[in-house]
Amino acid sequence: MAFEKGQGGRQPGATNLLTRTVKETFQTVFNDLQNDPKTCLSTFATKYPKEFHQIVAKLIPTDVKATIETENVKVNLIFPKPKGE
Repeated sequence: MAFEKGQGGRQPGATNLLTRTVKETFQTVFNDLQNDPKTCLSTFATKYPKEFHQIVAKLIPTDVKATIETENVKVNLIFPKPKGE
């Protein structure tokens, strides 16, 4: 019997078990390495500042969409601007 549209299956945004396990394993190893002064991220950043900043720059989102509302003002921020504007 086939699923009807909108019924069954994985929830939107849910990761499968393998993906979740791999991410958790990498996170555990990364956290363990932070306890060793020879392998921690701050040592890497000190020894290789250029490479560290290149990695950090890739982690910063390039598309930002935000709405800020106060009592009298509403501001919409979209970076970068959509093409044609």
